Order: sequence, then C-alpha cells, then structure tokens
Amino acid sequence: MKVDITYFKIVLLALIVMVSSCVEDDSFFPDETGEITSTVALVTILNELGADQSIISDGDLCFAFQYPIVLGYNNDSTIRIESFQGLLNVISGQSDNFNITGLQFPVQIKYRGNDAVITISNEVNLLNIIRECEFDTFRDDFNTLFRQCFRFDYPLTVFDAQNAEFTIENQEGLVRFIADQNVNYQPNFKFPINVLVGPNFTPTQVATYFDFYEIINDCVGCPNISFDIELEGNSLYQIISNFEIRDEFQVFLVVNGETITDAVLDGNVFAREFLPGTYEVCVKVISPNCPEGKKVCEQLVVEEICPELAFVSEREQSSLQYNFTANFPGIDQISYDWLVDDQAIEVGDGGANGDNIFTFQFTPGIHNVCIIAETELCPNGTKFCQELIVCPELFFEAEQQGNTNSYTFTANFSGMQDITYDWTINDEFQETDGGANGDNTFTFEFNPGATYEVCITSQVEGCTTENVFCVNITVP
Repeated sequence: MKVDITYFKIVLLALIVMVSSCVEDDSFFPDETGEITSTVALVTILNELGADQSIISDGDLCFAFQYPIVLGYNNDSTIRIESFQGLLNVISGQSDNFNITGLQFPVQIKYRGNDAVITISNEVNLLNIIRECEFDTFRDDFNTLFRQCFRFDYPLTVFDAQNAEFTIENQEGLVRFIADQNVNYQPNFKFPINVLVGPNFTPTQVATYFDFYEIINDCVGCPNISFDIELEGNSLYQIISNFEIRDEFQVFLVVNGETITDAVLDGNVFAREFLPGTYEVCVKVISPNCPEGKKVCEQLVVEEICPELAFVSEREQSSLQYNFTANFPGIDQISYDWLVDDQAIEVGDGGANGDNIFTFQFTPGIHNVCIIAETELCPNGTKFCQELIVCPELFFEAEQQGNTNSYTFTANFSGMQDITYDWTINDEFQETDGGANGDNTFTFEFNPGATYEVCITSQVEGCTTENVFCVNITVP
C-alpha cells in the first residue's frame, strides 16, 4: 500500500539529497543555459523523500548529491539547489500547478563511506542508483497498482524508449506495449491524460508525474497477500492466510485456475484434500479497493504416500503348498491383491473383513509371489514380492516280487506330474519317468550276489543338481 512508507525506504531516499555543506539560498535563474531533461526517476525520488521528512537523518544515507544541482519545473522555470534543506523546501512547495519535472545532467554523487565522486549522466544512471538503494521505480508502482487504483480513458499517447509516439487504444494494448520495452523503460505519457481513479474510477486529468504520484500515494489498492501450506494429515492440507482479512474482503481458494466454490474459509484457513500430483494453489482477494482482485499462487507438489506391504511364508511339510500371511501397518484400512507369477490369484484381501492369509499349491521351479495395493494416495500402486524356489522332495518305494530277484519301484512325491525324472542303478541311466504321461513305476531284475543303489534324480530350475533320492537293494 503506497500510503504506508517505511522508515527504511525514506532513509534510503534521503541518501540521494544529502548536502555536503551549508551554502547560499537556492534561487531561480531563468537565464540558465543548461538543458533540463525530463526524468521520472527524479520525480520518484522527490515523491518518496517528501512522504515523511520528519524521520530523515543525515547520518544514515546511501549516497548524496554533490550540490549545486539544477531542477526544472513544469512551467519551464528552473531552480538551483544549493543544499539539502533547499531541496526539502522545494519538495514541500510543490503543487498541482507547480512541481518538479526535470533535472540538469550531469550530476555528481558520493556513496556513503566512499569519497569517490561518481558522475550521473542520464536517466538510466539515476535509475540504477535507485535500484541499488532498493526502492521502487515508477514502473514498479505502475505495474502493481494499474487496474487496482487507476485506469485510463483511451485512447492515450505514450512514448517508447526511443521517444517515438504511439497511440494506445485499450488496456490490453498498454500492457503489451510496456511489456515490450526494455527493463529501464519507465511509462512515458504525453500529458495531459485522463485517469480514472479508484475505487469509483472517477475521471481526473493528470498533467505531470507529480499528479500521478498523488494518485499513487492515495491508493489503498489490493492487500499484500501471502499464505502457507501445511500438511494436516494424510491428504488433508491447510492453506493458511498470513494477512489481515477484513470484513469487506472476499477471499477465494483457486486451484489450477479453478475457483473452489465449496472451499470454506475458517478464520484464516482453507482446509482441502489433495491427492498426489502437482497443483497451482492460489488465494484470491476482492475488495472495494481491489475490484478486479489480486491473486497470489504457490506450487504444491503432493508426493505419493504408499503403504509398506509385507508378508511371511511357510511351506507345508511333504508338500508343494505354501501358506502366506500378510502383516503390515494399516492392513485393516486398505485392500490388496495376491499375485503369483504376475497373475492375480486372490483379489480384495485386507480391509476390515480380510483374513490376510493366502494358500497356494505350486509346481516345482522358481515363482514370484506378490501383494499389490493401489490407493488414492498411492495411485500408481505399490507391491511387496518374495521369490520362491520350489524343489520337489523326491521319494519312491521298493517292493520285491515274491522270492525272485525282480523289484518294482514306485515313485510317490508331490509335483511328480509336473516334472520328469530319471531312474538310475549304480549311476547308470535306466529310463525317464514322471510328467503328465509317466506311470511312475520302474521294474528291474537284479543279478544275485551284489548290492545296488537305485535312485531317481531330477533337474528343476533353481534347485541344486543333488535333487536325488536313493535306496540300496541287496540281492543275496
């Protein structure tokens, strides 16, 4: 708000006009031969300095003019300024019909704490000094308050950075024109212009930048808006406004360009849920002094919050069946699926009614068992997996055929229908059995007077090569 000028800014502005020593009174001299250059930067300095002269201290200055300096009025008269006090007198003596519009370049300055004399040759040099002392240029104030506190009665004429005239027909044209100028450009109007002054946008004629600053200084405009975003819990966020919310304010929550009509302001807080994603979160204020509204935005990035799934497994004895038990925090609040080798076997376990137990009969080999969950806060899903190497526990029974030397061997183990295996005697291959078409029996007549080692062996992915079961047969 332009009516609230901070002490710091005033002190900085005062630096510009510090007097080196007391000299003679300031005087008009219409016969002065030097050229007066119209300068918005100087009017900015005088406006800020004149806001509150009572707190100015000569001891806290950023830089000082080296006097004398020559200023020009809007009626083409000039005045030589011989001292800091003389400049203050000129500032206080200005009026709508009689005010400073220009400066005779070059002028000289000294920075505080440095005896080096610096020559300021033009408007751009003066603007650079203003920026170094960290206060707003006319363009800064114009960009902030245009449309809030004043508008224009079009058409109007402006000058570009090369002093060429342009006729502006509407608001959009003016915004585009100023944006196309360089960073040092200050809005340069062909006076007089008709300005519509808020909040009621009353027509007012403006003849100089002094008149323009009177409008700016009286402007209340839009409030300074700021807010914080805090995570309240899970997906709930609080948008906390850090400015005074007056009765006449209308405050809105805007997300990704859309006004949230059901968002309720509780004190100074909007509460809203945000799922994972990237959002532009804005607070917008409309008031009598800010009829078009002001909006301030921040980016909110909501990361996925996925549960940490887990389960344990146990194999049933003499079987290829496994029992799995899921156990992780929040298991009664989410639903998840059981997968075996990327195939969903049981869907919708977990939650309030889930038993969190999964039983499955495997075939020999390598298998991947997973649980997978997808929630609002974890839309891409999360999973926990365990690789199982399932090896058959080979076994067969031997039976002698009467009093003969013939024996029948019958394989009997889980998974034998899913694999093939070999019968061997004393490490010599006899036949291949098992699988879907195997009979799982082997008959052999032994020669008497020896002991024989009868085995079955299998080759299963992931299992060791010693996947074997043997029985010794002694034939008298």
